[in-house]
Amino acid sequence: MAATNRYLVTGARGQDGLILLSKLAAAGHEVLGVVRKESDADFVKKYEPKAKTKSLDLLDKSAVTQLLEEYAPTHIFNLAAESSVGQSWEYASRALENNVVGLANILENIVRLKMLDTRIYQASSSEMFGLAQQSPQDEKTPMHPRSPYGVSKVACHHLVVNYRESFGLFTTSGILYNHESPLRHKKYVTRKITSNVAAISKGLIDSFELGNIDVSRDWGWAPDYVDGMIAILHAPQPSDYVLASGVSNTLGKFLTEAFSNIGVTDWQKHVKSNPAFFRPAEVIGLLGDSSRARTELNWQPTVNFSQIIKKMVDYDIKAIENNLIEDSWKYFDE
Repeated sequence: MAATNRYLVTGARGQDGLILLSKLAAAGHEVLGVVRKESDADFVKKYEPKAKTKSLDLLDKSAVTQLLEEYAPTHIFNLAAESSVGQSWEYASRALENNVVGLANILENIVRLKMLDTRIYQASSSEMFGLAQQSPQDEKTPMHPRSPYGVSKVACHHLVVNYRESFGLFTTSGILYNHESPLRHKKYVTRKITSNVAAISKGLIDSFELGNIDVSRDWGWAPDYVDGMIAILHAPQPSDYVLASGVSNTLGKFLTEAFSNIGVTDWQKHVKSNPAFFRPAEVIGLLGDSSRARTELNWQPTVNFSQIIKKMVDYDIKAIENNLIEDSWKYFDE
């Protein structure tokens, strides 16, 4: 990665965006984080002062054109998305428009402006597999999404392949399985669990509600997966890679691990099932095969399932004790 490279990161306010900005800035690279709202730009600037920030709506094609002309990025990480699987049923049209059209505006402008050497990474998702026809899933597994979010990600994934094959662009996708950290928003089930477990340990609450705890996922550590994203965009040839731990656990196992960190074994009395949190079409289980990334990119996860949960619970307890604001954690603070 040459020092003259200019990195553009959309969706910079999210978990992966913040970690990526910090990693690139720490390595001495020029990086611009793009967010939708001015308030998010202010937050990102405070979170990572070495990075530049800009608020912009990717649905505004002329604004995207101006951004690419002025900044002339050599590398683009497109992480911007309506990323809540659960909320995508309530806001299906918004998820499809923001996720697909935003990427299309980037790709279309890259071709029109003849920025054909620009490398582009698209954040794909294991949710694209949905009702998986094989286990574990790899890059060749057929896609059967089970949510509007998953459908939007499939469309984006195929756009990346289409522009790579049609125009010879260096377009890549990382098919990332669930990856967590204390930066995960509390609306997501993993952080909802760890933050509530921390609150129970401090006597602030006695119980909380979840949906289906029988689902299983392949969970990893977000900083590891961001390293994988960087490796994908700097591979010799553009391609698509699965990033996964290769180990699947149920949400019930996640709860067991989380509560064990506060010395509670009978967690069932603290967790109530609420049908309102069940999804219209659930993805029951996913398990990824990242053999290709491990062989070709020399990538592998470094933090296991139990360690991930302990890091998150420990942080959420610390956050309560020290009245820390949301999203104050940084991976290099450990």
